[in-house]
Amino acid sequence: MSDRPSAPSGGHNTRHPTGIRVVLAILALATLVLGPAGYLMGVRASAHDGSAAEWFTLAFGAAVGLPFLAAAVATVAGDRRAALWSLALLVWPIVFVTVIHLSGRGG
Repeated sequence: MSDRPSAPSGGHNTRHPTGIRVVLAILALATLVLGPAGYLMGVRASAHDGSAAEWFTLAFGAAVGLPFLAAAVATVAGDRRAALWSLALLVWPIVFVTVIHLSGRGG
């Protein structure tokens, strides 16, 4: 028995698989870009850049919240493989925080 919901005709629910993958790709791209950018701006924040807390909130929301959102969207769409790849993006914050601090860009 498949974990995917069945369509009215008895087949798989594949009405818009390309659309779901496009949405997930956009969320993944936002995760990969906004997480490190927000964290780097938070580390380098000074009086004229804004609050470091705002930048860290952006980084956390992008690096952790967006993969969970993508996994939820993929799960509702019935795409288990895409949901697992979305959850794999949760390793990304460990990678970019380590790289930023080891490269000396972390302040």
